[in-house]
Amino acid sequence: MTKISLKGLQKSYGKLNVFKDLDLTIEDRSYVCLIGPSGCGKSTLMRIIAGLEEANSGQILFDGDDVSALGCADRDVGMAFQNYALYPHLDVAGNLRFPLLAPRYRGMYSKKEIADRVGTIAELLEIGHLLHRNIGQLSGGQQQRVSLGRSLIRRPKVLLLDEPVTHLDARLRYAMRSELRRIHEVMGTTTIHVTHDQQEALAMSDHLVLLRNGGIEQQGPPMEVYSEPQTSFTAGFLGDPPRSIGIVPFRRNGGGFDLVLGTNAVALPAYLAEACRGSTDDSVTIALPASAINLSGGAMAPVAGTVTAHEMIEGAQRIVLDVGGVHFTTQSSQVRPVAIGDSLSASVDMSRVQLFSAKTGRRLATEVKEKEIS
Repeated sequence: MTKISLKGLQKSYGKLNVFKDLDLTIEDRSYVCLIGPSGCGKSTLMRIIAGLEEANSGQILFDGDDVSALGCADRDVGMAFQNYALYPHLDVAGNLRFPLLAPRYRGMYSKKEIADRVGTIAELLEIGHLLHRNIGQLSGGQQQRVSLGRSLIRRPKVLLLDEPVTHLDARLRYAMRSELRRIHEVMGTTTIHVTHDQQEALAMSDHLVLLRNGGIEQQGPPMEVYSEPQTSFTAGFLGDPPRSIGIVPFRRNGGGFDLVLGTNAVALPAYLAEACRGSTDDSVTIALPASAINLSGGAMAPVAGTVTAHEMIEGAQRIVLDVGGVHFTTQSSQVRPVAIGDSLSASVDMSRVQLFSAKTGRRLATEVKEKEIS
């Protein structure tokens, strides 16, 4: 369908800079999710791509052609938003055919072609039995499908989805994720999906783009971004339960290094010590997945902390420990009777720790791979 290239994109509202020289390439027929904290510019970026907002400077290229000066209607994009924006005075069929009857397309489609397209889209979205229903008679999931169908009826080169399943309940959100991917594969449209739900982004995207502070924090295949975060922000933003992130002291111990976790000094594995060797800092930012922290003890590095929070989530108990001022999150199917303020011991699998500069937030690199050490 369409390869999208953004070059040197800048956008500001008065003194507020949303984007600063942002470059991004979205490959033809890919499914890209934009994710990031509130206010990072996800929806603004989508609206700029759509032509609903104008960038202050920079280029927007569709297959190498600069469309920056074109309006929304001339860019051949389809859009579906979280509020659906359906016409209540029209039935489902009327909502689906509406884009084909706009003044700019008058005479372009015959009655038969319009009917064929409505039928094809209704079949694709499995809403053929709803064509003569009023919008007010539809469930939220059915309205979402109609909104999506209306955005696809013209067979656009680019499909833009702005949090399209936010208002659905959890069961429907899960089902619609599969449906959106199925429709994407059938239509072959280049799709950009804005979401605040990291699980949604990780599950659905071919390419994940994490935005922060007017730029791209990290991008790539979703599981690569999750597994190999290049900044402490990425490590802390992605993951459920969230990784434990904190700045801890570290010090030389002969030829190696120790991390100071609360009252305990814990030796770093050789490959992580190598990453610290050139550092002149006396502290480092660590990231630990919940599965690396075990309350049952064992042969791993011991730590002790105070319970600051606990909750049950889908049959698992999540406990947060304050270990020397750093909050360690652990999750287990084994339920323990705990209260805020209790003291607990845990063990940490140091082979799972990731290290970042406490000053820059960048990942500390090493030429030694974990798999070569283990």
